[in-house]
Amino acid sequence: MELTRITRLACVCMAGMIAMQIGCIRKRMTVRTNPPGAMVYVDRQPIGLSPVSTNYTYYGTRNFEIVRDGYRTERFLRRFNPPWYAIPPLDFISESLWPFERRDERIIDVQLTPEPVVTNDALIDSGEQLRLQSSQGIAVSQPPPVTPVLPITPIPVAPSP
Repeated sequence: MELTRITRLACVCMAGMIAMQIGCIRKRMTVRTNPPGAMVYVDRQPIGLSPVSTNYTYYGTRNFEIVRDGYRTERFLRRFNPPWYAIPPLDFISESLWPFERRDERIIDVQLTPEPVVTNDALIDSGEQLRLQSSQGIAVSQPPPVTPVLPITPIPVAPSP
């Protein structure tokens, strides 16, 4: 009699542990660019060519950088606020006790701006005008200061088998 009670209690505990593992919140972000095919970095980590999706763990502010040849590099911050069911203490219920999966999907759309194209003739004319002004003693205005940009080095990825 004692053995069946212990077996029954063990089965109930196992079922409870399995049921508690079922619920979760799946957090996913998708970055889409126009035109597609731009390299997307999130928090200085490459995630792939757009359109690209990736999972994330924590809410908060993310640093995005979108790079494509012939277009201006877009850098911006995007804040991911948690939904109502992910705010403590409700997050314990939604992640541990709620038996169903919840999806929190974020979509970031980015419109890329083409880089202005400078022709060789325009560049040569600008250089000759600068040379003429400097030979005449005319003070040339300084270009606007450039803020240093740290290069983003991609993380090497091992080839898939």
